[in-house]
Amino acid sequence: MDFADAARENARWTRTENDAVALNGTGSALLDLFGTIGALREAEDARINRLFAEAYRENPLLAVKIVFYGRDVRGGLGERQTFRTLMRHMAGYHPEALRPNLDLIGIYGRYDDLYALVDTPLEADMWAAMKKQFEEDRAALEIPNGALSLLGKWIKTADSSSAQTRRLGILTALKLGYRVYEFKRIVRALRKKLGVIEALMSTGRWEEIRYPAVPGRAMLLYRKAFLRHDEERYNAYIDRAINGEETIHSGTLFPYDLVEKVWADWWETPREDKVVEAQWRQLPNYVAPGTNALVIADTSGSMRGRPMATSVGLAIYFAERNTGAYHNMWMSFSNNSRIHLLRGETLAQKIASLDMDAWAQNTNLRGAFERVLGIAIKHHVPEEEMPKSLIVISDMEIDRCGDKRWTFHEQMEQRFREAGYNLPNVIFWNVNSRHDVFHSDAKRRGVQLVSGQSAATFKHVMDCVGLTPLDAMLKILNDERYAAISVAA
Repeated sequence: MDFADAARENARWTRTENDAVALNGTGSALLDLFGTIGALREAEDARINRLFAEAYRENPLLAVKIVFYGRDVRGGLGERQTFRTLMRHMAGYHPEALRPNLDLIGIYGRYDDLYALVDTPLEADMWAAMKKQFEEDRAALEIPNGALSLLGKWIKTADSSSAQTRRLGILTALKLGYRVYEFKRIVRALRKKLGVIEALMSTGRWEEIRYPAVPGRAMLLYRKAFLRHDEERYNAYIDRAINGEETIHSGTLFPYDLVEKVWADWWETPREDKVVEAQWRQLPNYVAPGTNALVIADTSGSMRGRPMATSVGLAIYFAERNTGAYHNMWMSFSNNSRIHLLRGETLAQKIASLDMDAWAQNTNLRGAFERVLGIAIKHHVPEEEMPKSLIVISDMEIDRCGDKRWTFHEQMEQRFREAGYNLPNVIFWNVNSRHDVFHSDAKRRGVQLVSGQSAATFKHVMDCVGLTPLDAMLKILNDERYAAISVAA
């Protein structure tokens, strides 16, 4: 090895906040972006843009697909702010990457994402795309069963209580070629046909609200208002929804959205909430029957707040819906690791039943893996009865677990092998990426690197068991769902 190669090898390595040896990149800039894009809510724009720039240099089309996968509110990660940050970056540095996809933004995300392009080189293209959709929707108003997009719901108008929204509303009317009053009239008609809930609420027409049609986030946000203004009808609806007799939407919610409503912090007693319970029960099920996997959720001190609600929420979600041997079972790790068996009927009861004595301390992931191995050794568990996958949901800032320049995965692989076992497939699921820290490179088989808060990721990773991190990423991005995304030559 010459000096240049030695220097490059040395530069690959880093340390976590808790001094564990790790990689600062996977060897693929695309995978570096993919493995963190759902966990960048607290990251500075400069880091987000740099991760994208390096991925775009490696493969422009795949980099853009990662961005849209990150935004995809139903099949992907649902990350709004990171997407808008990257929209502005692409508009300034790679307009050819975003211009062909402007009409897809409202499909993968929300139409108000388009406003991120105001004061960028793609602003004129954005207004043109918005006007095209607006005119199509306006024409559909004249057709009895004409299908509308959701542009009417998210477009800005000048009658908002927010000064910034009013300014954007006036600008929107002018850019789309309408007088402000005429534009508001058309938007009101669009919202009426769409059944936009806020329009009914603002005019006191509570009795006209069809609760099974209310979007999930609106149901969660306005549940107290519904109870205050329409108590009898609303309570009857929620009782039916809890029992599965009525639909209550929750498809665009993250598990943490619901966990946080009943459990403000790890040391507080959870509170019952019937609306939250109904939505929790009707979250989409992304767990295949009989899935042979165990979630290992980080409950250390660095996870306090939203990351903790995410890791615990995803763990309970998966354990509940997993009908196999690990039904209602998950593991937490902090200073010590603990196997939890869910007890109770409601989400609040299940959280209240958890033993949290060793939570909010350090991040001993090695102890969790050795706990799995120790149980297997003690009870002479045969290889074929071991979990096929271990799903580690964490910020990845794990404790030091050795001095060798090995990744955590390499160390655990050796530890299991010495005990006569193969290390199960490992999924490193990052929910709060503060640094460029990875516990595997792109080519290590039996590892997947994912990120974010979305339960939809369970389906993706369970379809990729046994693959390398890079192959798993490509399988997700090459799905038909992202086939429409393109980059101009």
